Formats: sequence, C-alpha cells, structure tokens
Amino acid sequence: MALQQTLDGESEFMLLEPGERDSDSGPVEVRLAACADGRDPSYLVVVLAGPVVVGYVDVTVLPYARARRTGYVVAGVRADHSGRGLGRALMNTAIREAGSREMGRLELTVMEHNHRALGLYLGCGFQVEGLRRAALDVHGRQISEYYMGLLLD
Repeated sequence: MALQQTLDGESEFMLLEPGERDSDSGPVEVRLAACADGRDPSYLVVVLAGPVVVGYVDVTVLPYARARRTGYVVAGVRADHSGRGLGRALMNTAIREAGSREMGRLELTVMEHNHRALGLYLGCGFQVEGLRRAALDVHGRQISEYYMGLLLD
C-alpha cells in the first residue's frame, strides 16, 4: 500500500491521484490471505530493495468460472528505481506465473502517451487490442488508453 501511495504521487500514469487510495490495510490483508490460501486466484509479484518494496505487478483474476483464465495486470516501479530493468523483470515473472497457473490471457490498459510502459508491454508480447478514447481526465486533459492483451495459449 505504501508503494502504491508513493506511485500515485510520483506518476501521472497511475489511475489514482494522490490521496484517493484507501489507507485502510484491512481489505488488502483479507485479499492477500485469500490469495495465499487459494480462495482468490489472483497474485502479486514484488521487487524489494532491502526491506522496501520498490516495484510490483498485481494480477487480478475474477472468481467466476468463465473468467478464471484471464488476469488483469496493474504494475508500477518507483521513479528512483526506474530504468534498471525492474519493470521487465516483474512483467516476465508475472507472465511465467500466469503460464504456470494455466491462465490463457493477461490484459491491461496504458495511457497512450506513456511511451515507456507501452514499449515495455509490446516488448513482453502484449498487443494493442483497442483504444479507449478520452477514457481518463488527468489534470484537466482527456487522456485515451490503449487496451492491451497477451495470449498465453
């Protein structure tokens, strides 16, 4: 949660603005416990620098039978650790984990002007599947997002 709050303040590319994220750790603890004991097929990959989490990929899987083979990806790396290959390592690990869980698809959205992330996702095999025109309002500007997917089968 601390990393997500930091990223919300460091980057305009995250969905939430500073102060919008709930600071109550209770729901996060419940979700992580459900992931750990198999009740929730979602998973989280993190990168540590000493005791500090500096990057993460969260893959959320819906609990419904028809959607269990698809994971929705959210990722972030702290600004002071960017450019070191952590994002690629996180994505590659998340993709391998999805394969080991017999998932068939990962998907995500990325703001169309986030060229660095777009390049990372394309380099990891994701393809642009659509454009969500004027989907977000960032600092008074309408921002479009690419909808991207990676087939694992």
